[in-house]
Amino acid sequence: MSVVDLIADVGGTNIRLAAIKDEKITRLECFKCAEFDSLESVVAHYIEMYDLAVNDACFGIAGPVVGEVLTMTNLGWSFSIASVKDALGLNQVHFINDYTAIAMSLASLKGEQLVTLHEGRVDEDAPRIVCGPGTGLGVAQLVKVNGFLQCISGEGGHSDFAPTDRRQLKLLENLMAKFEHVSIERLLSGQGIVNIYQSLAFIEGIDAQAFDASQISQAYIKKSDALCVETMEIFYKTLAQYLGNMVLTSGAFGGVYIAGGIMPRIIDVIDIKAFVEAFSRKGRFSDYALRAPIHLIKEAQPGLIGAQVYLGQIQQKESLNEQ
Repeated sequence: MSVVDLIADVGGTNIRLAAIKDEKITRLECFKCAEFDSLESVVAHYIEMYDLAVNDACFGIAGPVVGEVLTMTNLGWSFSIASVKDALGLNQVHFINDYTAIAMSLASLKGEQLVTLHEGRVDEDAPRIVCGPGTGLGVAQLVKVNGFLQCISGEGGHSDFAPTDRRQLKLLENLMAKFEHVSIERLLSGQGIVNIYQSLAFIEGIDAQAFDASQISQAYIKKSDALCVETMEIFYKTLAQYLGNMVLTSGAFGGVYIAGGIMPRIIDVIDIKAFVEAFSRKGRFSDYALRAPIHLIKEAQPGLIGAQVYLGQIQQKESLNEQ
């Protein structure tokens, strides 16, 4: 029987589990959440599968981590932190939001784990930010406090959409007729791509096809539909503008990181120069924004890496307190 620490990335569809042995991530497995009736059951299955004795654990979950009882709405899973700890016989267990986990990975990502869109002038001690358009829009910030990494998270995806040209103003006008509040997530997400496409069709007075985000993205890649091409150009330039705003707010000269499932699919065909221009179009503070490096995350498991970093820091602090 091998004694390990356990890390997990729990999404709405899949759960990825791995063991930490000698500071290395090993025994990575992915399970369908729908095939298990609880978090405890899938983790117990994994532990039995590898005949493990687990000491500490850290779970990154897709949802808010508030209070003792946590609920994952899309799964129907509800559990208390204490019940998970007791059922699995853990020494200690920690739950963090999935974007907290991704943020905690940022300082560890190097080389082929990233695609650099803009070099900038990195300051290793400055804040880092991560933004990920996917099902929704995840946003988080990573800072250093007394030598340790600290994630500052919130609901940045629900901040206002701020148009910067006449086309975007028309988009906002159209979206305001549909939504009480037009957040940036209404554009920077899978459904956001559909919202942009349908709004452009309305503005042009043409019938929109019943396309989903994947179909619009594919038509953009193939350049087979002019409206889809404009949709995706507006999408990635709006993302760039939003990231530039985040740099102005946070001074994220440690790096700007793009996560989520959408951008990796189109990165090879977007106009990188246009992306950086949209990012830095900040008037008198354009040069300020350009100091920040911009990276796309290629690493397949940033959430697991971040969970390892998070757990490792807790253990390090405990060790220091015991001295």
